[in-house]
Amino acid sequence: MSNEPTLNELMERSGGPQAKASDAAANLHREPHREHRGASARLFGHGVAALHDQPVDEEDSWVTTYMDLLTLLLVLFVILLANADLSGSPSPSEQVLQAAAGQSAGLALTESELQAQFASSGLADGVEVSTSPGKVNIKLKDKILFNSGEAEFNQQAAQVMQTLTEVLKKNQLFISVEGHTDNIPISNQRFPSNWELSAARASVVVRFLAEQGIAPERMRAVGYADSAPLQTNATAAGRSENRRVNVVLTEVE
Repeated sequence: MSNEPTLNELMERSGGPQAKASDAAANLHREPHREHRGASARLFGHGVAALHDQPVDEEDSWVTTYMDLLTLLLVLFVILLANADLSGSPSPSEQVLQAAAGQSAGLALTESELQAQFASSGLADGVEVSTSPGKVNIKLKDKILFNSGEAEFNQQAAQVMQTLTEVLKKNQLFISVEGHTDNIPISNQRFPSNWELSAARASVVVRFLAEQGIAPERMRAVGYADSAPLQTNATAAGRSENRRVNVVLTEVE
């Protein structure tokens, strides 16, 4: 019997490689799509993980900022307290409080310096410095400037006026000089009444300040006689308090 292949066998053998080639081509076509889908899945997975890793803002982050602010304010308060002047003159923090209460920084500093200057000069007994909203009041008792019934400076006046002038030259505050008397009438050739006496005393103070270089437009002189007493005129002590010259400092309008 012959061992030669039949026609059918030859056709099957010839068709085998073609089928394999077709299968290989199909596999090559499908493989990129499979790889693409895998890569997309991996990228999506990484993206979700990244979103989960993002830090979330704390809802109470403002509390930290608030506490930092309180700490800074506490430090500032401690610094102001540490720098307080123990000599009796207002500290910077007190000056700030005075300004907040209607007292400007310029007036507060002037009052502080006047207090210190008169105290160091030994004149505190004859001079009183006080404040009211928007004003510094300097009360000069009449005996420290004038003898009774007169409008010329006495020997004590030079030191008082020099000290006052030195402080007033350092600012541009408006200066109102007010003369006051008690209710005991005066009647002589020079001063027919207490009105003339009080006005003359105020004018003498203003003239001295102008001669020392303070601009006249910053000043005025007013005589009140006995119309604005501080104490009762029924006693000697009260009348002594009422005889005075007030120097009132205010901001220039």
